[in-house]
Amino acid sequence: MKRNPTTRWLAAAAAAALALACTQAPAAPRGAPEPERTEVLIGVIGSNDLGFRSGTITPTLRHLEKSLPRYRFRIVDIPSHQAVDLIHRTRPDFIVGPSDVFFTLINTAGAQALVTRKNVWARDGGASVGSAIVVKSGNSSIRTLADLRGRKIAASLPDSLGGWLAFTGELARAGHDPATFISGANFLSYEYPAVFESVIDGRADAGILTACQLESAEASGLLEPGLLRVINEKDDGAIACRHSTGLYPGQTFGVLDYSRPELVKEIALALLSMPPQPTFSWQMAGQFHAVSRLYQDLRIGPFAEKPWTLEDFIRRYFWYFAGALGLALFLVLNEIRLNRLVARRTSALERSLEENRRLADTERQARERLSVLERRSLVSHMGSMIAHELKQPLAAMRNYCEVARIRLEDLDSPPVEELLLALSREVERVNAIVDRVRSYAKKTPQSHSPADLSEVARRAAGNFRNYQEYAKVRPALRLELEPGARVDGDALELEILVLNLMKNAARAEQGTASPEIRLQVKRTAGGVRLRVEDNGPRLTDQQFERLQHASDSTSAEGLGLGLPIVRSIADAHSADLSVTRLDPQGLRFEILFDASAQAPAGGAPENSHG
Repeated sequence: MKRNPTTRWLAAAAAAALALACTQAPAAPRGAPEPERTEVLIGVIGSNDLGFRSGTITPTLRHLEKSLPRYRFRIVDIPSHQAVDLIHRTRPDFIVGPSDVFFTLINTAGAQALVTRKNVWARDGGASVGSAIVVKSGNSSIRTLADLRGRKIAASLPDSLGGWLAFTGELARAGHDPATFISGANFLSYEYPAVFESVIDGRADAGILTACQLESAEASGLLEPGLLRVINEKDDGAIACRHSTGLYPGQTFGVLDYSRPELVKEIALALLSMPPQPTFSWQMAGQFHAVSRLYQDLRIGPFAEKPWTLEDFIRRYFWYFAGALGLALFLVLNEIRLNRLVARRTSALERSLEENRRLADTERQARERLSVLERRSLVSHMGSMIAHELKQPLAAMRNYCEVARIRLEDLDSPPVEELLLALSREVERVNAIVDRVRSYAKKTPQSHSPADLSEVARRAAGNFRNYQEYAKVRPALRLELEPGARVDGDALELEILVLNLMKNAARAEQGTASPEIRLQVKRTAGGVRLRVEDNGPRLTDQQFERLQHASDSTSAEGLGLGLPIVRSIADAHSADLSVTRLDPQGLRFEILFDASAQAPAGGAPENSHG
């Protein structure tokens, strides 16, 4: 603990103080004017010691006025809880107060102790204040400090060194937590009679008194001797009073760092030369290390945990923060790296899966095409066989028709003759179809000749009415046929092409509320255009894709040769085939033929409804 330079001479001044006390000051001449006195301000910090003002301050002040007549002493009262703030504002020359408050001022206001009060029961002023824990004499359940666990305690003030602070310090040194060791504390401001009565009446299990307070009350007759008992009693011989805790310095008279050195010297000599009083005397200050150790044990005063500022927090945990930040940064970067790696691997996996799906689709399409080819090959063989076997029955039917016509020449029956002619034409038509099928099987080169596509379409529409698809659906037929639309081709194949398109349209319109098929033949600048439109349900993308590849018909029925036949005939005539989805529903098949070189000019389109 640092000492102020003004006190270095105190030891040497002690001997001179004795001589000063024995020397009589010369009396001032009679009639001389009284010299002007210098004011000395003494701050007295509040204390709960009974009789402190009258028993200590008043005799001390009277002695100073007598010893130092050229000074005028004035007292200013300072509450202990406002000591630091009021000292800075009032700037007293000297301070008198409890040693614990003075210890705080040493660390906060630059105070320095000069002398310490020693009571008559103590051997040393540095060990004259402590606490006595008292219980009723008949209470046998409390004998040691540990027996106070969970008890109710009565005390004067929570900042009293010779009361509560010394008691809680004893608890802390015994390994107990003062905040949780007892069940509750009742602070009553004054030890007598409040604390005494609280213990005697049973409102508290134990009371905390300043050491020697119990002896003083019993000696003055205020308390019946033997009514209260001291527990955890110390036997150190330092003070002639029963006490339960360690001992600390008493009231301290000190100086501030701005006090005048010559005044400090005179006040110190006067206090050290003050005759012993009935209850106390002043001696050299010391033993403040005990107060320091008490404050450390209780973590109060300069050792209290201060609220941390952001700067303190950062300064103490900077490297922890830096390490945590570095770790967090590493984790973030690693997470980014992992996310990118996962994204790349996921992208590669998606590409691989997409490639697998594409290969699977290609394989599926290849299997479907192979299945269609196998089916077409089978149909081709069957068609060739059927065509070969039908040749002989068809020849016989043609002969029978001719014989019948000859035998009926003598009959004058035009209807019968017309019927035989129609039957002969149909037989010839069937025979031509059979020959066409056989030519497909034999890959016979075919020759094209000019044909009127409008007439071909009209015949196909007439024949369509005799098919099952027409009977099932009964669509409205709308024909827009422009005369003279001639193309180079085979009329029979073109009729089969138109007929298949109309049959496919009728199959697609099954279940439609108002089915309709529109057949249009029109000459254009680039040739002749054939359109077949229906109003069947709208196809999905997958269905439309299958249709565009002409791998199946729009119906699930049959052998699936409708559109392949159409596309085969269109390719054989060097025509362009396209399929379009109509809004809101329906399909349009459009085939564009090159116009015949022998096509006549003119002719208005023919519209008909059926």
